[in-house]
Amino acid sequence: MAKNKPQLWAVIMAGGSGTRFWPESRSGRPKQFLPPGGGAPGGKKTGKSRVKKGGKPGAKPGEDSLLAQSAARLGGLVAPERILVIGSAAHRRLIHETLPEVPRRNIVLEPEGRNTAPCLGLAARLIENREPGAVMAAFPSDHHIARPATLRRLVRAAARLAADRDAIVTLGLKPSGPETGYGYIQRGAKIPGKTEAYAVRRFTEKPTLARARQFVSSGRYYWNGGIFIWRAERALREIARGLPETARHIERAAAAFRKGKTREFNRAFKACESISIDYAVMERACGLIVLPADMGWDDVGSWTALRRVLPLDGAGNVWILPKGGSILAEDARGLIVRSSKPLVAAVGVEDLIVIESEDALLICRADRAQAVGDIVGRLGKKGLGRHL
Repeated sequence: MAKNKPQLWAVIMAGGSGTRFWPESRSGRPKQFLPPGGGAPGGKKTGKSRVKKGGKPGAKPGEDSLLAQSAARLGGLVAPERILVIGSAAHRRLIHETLPEVPRRNIVLEPEGRNTAPCLGLAARLIENREPGAVMAAFPSDHHIARPATLRRLVRAAARLAADRDAIVTLGLKPSGPETGYGYIQRGAKIPGKTEAYAVRRFTEKPTLARARQFVSSGRYYWNGGIFIWRAERALREIARGLPETARHIERAAAAFRKGKTREFNRAFKACESISIDYAVMERACGLIVLPADMGWDDVGSWTALRRVLPLDGAGNVWILPKGGSILAEDARGLIVRSSKPLVAAVGVEDLIVIESEDALLICRADRAQAVGDIVGRLGKKGLGRHL
């Protein structure tokens, strides 16, 4: 087995619509192109990532978008020339503006979303063609990680395991509660070595609440954060085994991309099955390894997640206001408020989400935050597509 330092590539999956962050997240500028919660109204948002040439860590992001932060924390892990970005053709300009240091040839624009299996299969084929034997680490573009140095350390260790054992390695997040919206990873036997690592017994996607409670109480399950590290060639083998027809379309799409034949690329990619890498590969594959990861991870999946990633006042409120904005709050608890108004007053209310954008106002009970995406689905049917 190879014992040399593995040649590592990073893949940032920059698709996604971020509908649960409506009305701030829109089809033209979804969640990954915004700071957490959209940032302060009227505030300065650079948008651009800060990973430097040579792979050195960039400056600490302030109001940078989630995508910019995703790229910036790869500094010190890979150089920009070894970052591959897969995003939507509809967001071409936003991706180029956000990631100016990533070479244009490393940005792949999907004509339509096909979920993560075709996305990662295509990335694997492009990387394997450029550097046979390379290891690829795949990252979602819209997550928050409070301790990026820990992420980099874990990915380096995972890359060595992936290269030496031809393994699929994932980072497992310690669950803070019985969430039903996440996938779970059950650990098995400990893997010998300096790095704390375990064989994976099984993946379980989005369990019932009762099962999620069992998982958490057992202490042997982790949340699946969607970060996978494996040799590109192993990724291709697994996708070919589970999705043989899609694998053929991926080969044609990759060949067309290399030749700059956009129409052929679009046709081949659209023909791929829309399926997640979890269902297509992870639930079926053998030789998976999980590394416990305590790195301050959050998927920032709804407005209520902002309580975990943005400052709270003494009553547990999140205020996203213009610079210099004032707050008058009396007997107000658990609020998440974003407003462009210079003064916000709240009296006798709790557990509400109030989000003001230029052309819409969202008022929602905090315990219904996950249903915001359903509102987005109804806008078109109601003839309100201009607000999408």
